[in-house]
Order: sequence, then structure tokens, then C-alpha cells
Amino acid sequence: MADYPKDEFDDLPATGRKGAHRRDGGPTSQAGALALIAILAIAALLLVFGAINIIRTSAGDPEEKIAEPTATAEPTSEETTEEPSVDIDAVEKTAAVAVLNASGVSGAGSAFGEAAEGAGWTVAQVGNHTTADTVSSIHYSDPEFEAEAQALAELLGVTDVEESEEFTDDITVVVCSDIANDPPTADGAAEDPGA
Repeated sequence: MADYPKDEFDDLPATGRKGAHRRDGGPTSQAGALALIAILAIAALLLVFGAINIIRTSAGDPEEKIAEPTATAEPTSEETTEEPSVDIDAVEKTAAVAVLNASGVSGAGSAFGEAAEGAGWTVAQVGNHTTADTVSSIHYSDPEFEAEAQALAELLGVTDVEESEEFTDDITVVVCSDIANDPPTADGAAEDPGA
């Protein structure tokens, strides 16, 4: 083995360290670790409470949550006197009608579609729709369908009729929870719930 001359690095004072990359775990590093654990625990608790709150508020019957606002959504006397009564039989029924069930009541769209077909309209589509509205509405795409929309509204018991570009069909009926459980028959009378 080679014999090297002694220099200043051969005699170092003892420090207790075993390599430059190692360091003693003092109170500073322990406090940082405890703070990190506390922050992670708080974040986990917030996530758990948030998830429980979301599940709790979304559970339950959606009809119960929207049943109360229907009382405040009743038409005022101005709204009912604005539109004159329309003779359903006298209106020419040329518009393609779409009936969309937004009530959550199974079969409501079909029942209202059958009533419209029974009165002479061509129902092009029956489907589902999602909306926060609780009041049923009829939307017509062009002013030429306004009289038909008014007549259809009278047949189905809908008070909200408006021109709208939101839907592509000539006339679109959006059935909400206010009338979903009381569909009319083809002659315009409401069905007997006990039948």
C-alpha cells in the first residue's frame, strides 16, 4: 500500500457525526413533522364532513324538496286574465309537439303526450328533461304556432306559454311537478286519481 505524507485532514476533532448528509433530529424537524400531520388530519376531516353533507342533502325524495314552492308559483289574477280562452277544437293542429318530463314522476311525459295526441296533435317526441323549474311550461318556436301553443296549454293545464329558441320542435311541453300527477284525458278533463 502506498504511504502518503500526513496532512491537516488526517487529524480531525471528534464530532459524533457520521457523514455530512446526516443530521441530528432536533426539535425543529419534529415540530415541522407534527405540523404537517396536523394539517393533513384537518384536511381529511374537512373532506369527510363535506362528503357526508353532500350525501345527506342529496338523499331523499326530490319531490319533497320541490313540493312547497308550487304554492307560491300560482298565477296571479293578471296572468289568468291576459290570455283569452281558446277553443281547442277550432285550432288547426299542424305543429310537431315534443313532450318532455321534467317532474321525476314516471310516465308523466307519456300521459301528457297521449292527451295531446288524443286531441289531434302530432307528438314527435316524448322524453325526459332536466330543469330546476317546478312550474310546467309550453315553448313555441315561431309566432305561427302561438295559437296552437295556447290551445295545448289550455288542454294540459299549463299556464306558462312563451316563444323560445331553447327547443327545436315547433311546440315543446315541459311537464314539471305542478301538474305531473294530474294528466288530462284526450277530451281535456283531468283524470280521476282514484281510477
